[in-house]
Amino acid sequence: MIIELSDITKTYPGTESPALKDVSFEVEAGQIVTLLGPSGCGKTTLLRLIAGLERPDSGVINIRGQEVAAENSWIPPEKRGVGMVFQDYALFPHLSVEDNLAFGLEDRDQDKIMETLELVGLADHATKNPAELSGGQQQRVALARALVRDPVVVLLDEPFSNLDMSLREQMRRDVTRIIRESEATAIFVTHDQKEALSISDKIILMNHGVVEQKGTPREIYELPETTFVASFVGQSNLLEGTIGSDAESVVTEIGTIPCHHTHGKQPGEKVTISVRPESFELDSQGSIQGVIKEVVYKGNTIDAIIDVNNTSHSLLIHIHPEIKAERGDQVSVKVLPDFVAVIER
Repeated sequence: MIIELSDITKTYPGTESPALKDVSFEVEAGQIVTLLGPSGCGKTTLLRLIAGLERPDSGVINIRGQEVAAENSWIPPEKRGVGMVFQDYALFPHLSVEDNLAFGLEDRDQDKIMETLELVGLADHATKNPAELSGGQQQRVALARALVRDPVVVLLDEPFSNLDMSLREQMRRDVTRIIRESEATAIFVTHDQKEALSISDKIILMNHGVVEQKGTPREIYELPETTFVASFVGQSNLLEGTIGSDAESVVTEIGTIPCHHTHGKQPGEKVTISVRPESFELDSQGSIQGVIKEVVYKGNTIDAIIDVNNTSHSLLIHIHPEIKAERGDQVSVKVLPDFVAVIER
């Protein structure tokens, strides 16, 4: 493992609740890992602890097999082999692009500098100052400055938050491609769920200083383990019920829902399930009937709220945009099991 964190706890002076509590996870070589969660959940504190800008109260941090932070050991930031891309890029305005990359290098390797600028597509801008560049170009300079040192891991703190939406999408693709091509290991911090799902090999989902769930984007989205995960990453319908007699369904007030991810729960056990909007499909033979209460057209999909007949439940479903759906329509819905999972806690 390139990075290993074991039982990391951190409390800032003057606060009662810890910023982090018993956080543990691993990062493999070449992975892009995202620390995801709402503001104040501890993700930036984790990044600063890995970088060496903060010290944990307890726990152990290992980087490439070396203990860099523990109760009786401490390695300063400059000796950890970590590259950092800050939210505001932190470029030196009075230095050229190539001089920004060279700053702090023990030996200025011009070939290495130009090779890295070529990687990020800025070789033709080497002699310009940051003020002459666009926001996206400045971001790529910051990334190049981190990569030119061949770091063990690159840490990126909300790197796209200062960009407008259209540029953010492009830079997300560009930065991910650059990191992949350089075969670097990277840890992102973001509160943007779509961003995390699109760039990550692994997501560490944080809430109130603890890890709610860790896994691949597909695992996080399709198999949420908590109500927080189901609600924070995407949208979900949460339903109470009991495991059916076949152990592959859940009996709820709106009907029996097929569910292949029951985590070994036994027939008759009370459970909560997460049903993603993608799990519902309009079907004249569907077992769930209701009336469309709201319709929101989003281009690639339609979000519809359906009041289920003879119950107090409303469901959020996604409808293909070619289907005409209007408020007041009586519809029948079937459930596809792929995006249905029992929430364990």
